[in-house]
Amino acid sequence: MLIFKQVLEAFAVGDAMGMPTEFMTLKMIRNRFGLIDTLIDPSVSLIHKNLKKGQITDDTEQVLYLLETFYEKKGVTVEGTVEGLRRWIEETHADEKGYIGPSSLKALKKIQDGENPEKAGTGGTTCGAAMRVLAPALSVEKGNKEKLKEAIRACSIPTHNTNIALEAAMSLGFGFHTAVMGASFDEILESILEGAKIGREISGNEFVGASTGERIRYALDKISNLHSPEEVMSFIYDVIGTNMESNEVVPAAVSIFAYARDDTWLSIRIGASIGGDTDTIAAISGALSCLYSRGHNIPNEVVEEVLRINNLNLERYAKMVQEMLGGKK
Repeated sequence: MLIFKQVLEAFAVGDAMGMPTEFMTLKMIRNRFGLIDTLIDPSVSLIHKNLKKGQITDDTEQVLYLLETFYEKKGVTVEGTVEGLRRWIEETHADEKGYIGPSSLKALKKIQDGENPEKAGTGGTTCGAAMRVLAPALSVEKGNKEKLKEAIRACSIPTHNTNIALEAAMSLGFGFHTAVMGASFDEILESILEGAKIGREISGNEFVGASTGERIRYALDKISNLHSPEEVMSFIYDVIGTNMESNEVVPAAVSIFAYARDDTWLSIRIGASIGGDTDTIAAISGALSCLYSRGHNIPNEVVEEVLRINNLNLERYAKMVQEMLGGKK
């Protein structure tokens, strides 16, 4: 159960670390903070001045609300996803805080007005599905790829039912799930690319856009020849992109993981420092590194501050995950 608690800690810390720098440019962050190694007060933020230092955002909140919903419903369904997201908005006032993504807000409003969830998300190409895909990846019995595919789809389509979004979500979901099983670095990357291929083909709502899988393949080849976090950040920011589109966020996060590997703290620091959608990128890359390394090296004081500020009891959610995965560590 410890690894499930730790991966949720890594995800939450990445979210909180990247929150103040979200949508700053790489140059702005580099000149002001360098490679970030602490929680920053959001008074410096471009968009989150109303939040507290160490506060999580929609990334972590959605994952936790959906884990609880899938646990209570004994499975991942479209209906359960909608219910969990609605409850999240109502109880956290996410729309008032200003950190619910535009695609999710628009689609959930359509569903509330009576739109079929299968149709509501047919315009969503941003990273909303990918950022919450840790929930279905931790809710499906280990190794059941068909069930995993259906779970990721069910968790995605109410807000992000497009080829662009599903490729990214499926890619990351397969990577997370494989990492949970203690896979090797190469096996995790293979699973990420396998998920991308599956996701690209399962939506009939096609948008023009670069392939998440192909961007990852290209980045992996280049990352192997880079020798510093600064080189890695420059390459990802300038070539892959770090905006909120799913085919930028997921390749960016996977690229950071490919460089940092088992160094969870480095993954989070790079993600929070890279510019663009920093909270999501840091959360995802940190979670991948944590699962791969079977634990994390985040300073205790940082973890404790994030848990305290957000009043998080992650052990409770870790127990849910353990039960959903069959009670096995």
